[in-house]
Amino acid sequence: MDFIIFVVNFIFSAAYILLALRAVLPWIPHKRMSPLVRPVYSLTDPALSVIRAGLPPLRLGMDVSPFILIILIWIAHQIILRLLP
Repeated sequence: MDFIIFVVNFIFSAAYILLALRAVLPWIPHKRMSPLVRPVYSLTDPALSVIRAGLPPLRLGMDVSPFILIILIWIAHQIILRLLP
């Protein structure tokens, strides 16, 4: 059971890191097709596009979809951890 909890925590930690990178990337000059940045976009775009489709247009000057997805993933993480033991 400890191994399953470890794997679940590892997967969610990787998702948190990818989404944090995605949230910060618009503020850093980069090329979207860079070999270091392209995987971040390709792994996060599918989920973020779903959230963006459901959000009304915001005039905040920034994309809030990564932050919303981080909160949703955190909730799912907590639910899964409570169901495991």
